[in-house]
Amino acid sequence: MQYFYRTKEMSNEMAGEAYSSANGSWVTGERLIFGEITMPAGTKSNSHSHPNEQFVIIIKGSSRSKIEGQSKDLTAGDISLKPPNSIHSGEVLGDEDLVFVTAKDTAWGIQGTPSDVEKSEEGKMEKDFQYFYNIDEMKDELAGPSYSSSNGSWITGERVIFGQFCMPVGTKAEAHSHPNEQFVICMRGSAKMEIEGNVHTMIPGDIAHIPPNAVHSGEIVGEEDYVFITAKDTSHGIEGTKI
Repeated sequence: MQYFYRTKEMSNEMAGEAYSSANGSWVTGERLIFGEITMPAGTKSNSHSHPNEQFVIIIKGSSRSKIEGQSKDLTAGDISLKPPNSIHSGEVLGDEDLVFVTAKDTAWGIQGTPSDVEKSEEGKMEKDFQYFYNIDEMKDELAGPSYSSSNGSWITGERVIFGQFCMPVGTKAEAHSHPNEQFVICMRGSAKMEIEGNVHTMIPGDIAHIPPNAVHSGEIVGEEDYVFITAKDTSHGIEGTKI
């Protein structure tokens, strides 16, 4: 089984060719789809929906995102949550390409279905639902205090847990496991990661796929804090069990 991927070496594909300029690389697991996507400056994603839940965090660039009629301009560190079957669209703002990390559950594939409207039938979506978050405005917590130095912020959706974390220089995550599937992409720094006996040094752009109940650990390499974005399915919480 392949546990580690280097996005720069993966094939680049269209993520919504019927309605969007979004293109990039992703991995489809048992329960989650996870990857890094780019939308070129001056392009957009027309209204569409899909039966799976989706999270997006902006890495670079700016966009105007609309979900169920609610519109917000997003920049680096902003997160959007698209509930299953919600209608949404997006437009790249400025002269810089938009780069984001996304996670979806596998109730459906990566592609959505174009929509002729911007909002679903009245009452279909909760009126007070929170679609937009900013990572710097969220509470910072330890994600696995019994075995790891990982701290950060996350959102628990209906099907996906999604967030950004940091492990300080000189620290590690001891061997642990959890019943939910997990994906990790390295944003900054480096870490030597082991999954079921397979070892790989994670650098920016690398993705790790941790299947349900797989034993894994990590140790920071170098003189820079290790920053990563992660997604887990909601069959279990954020915290695993130390081995």
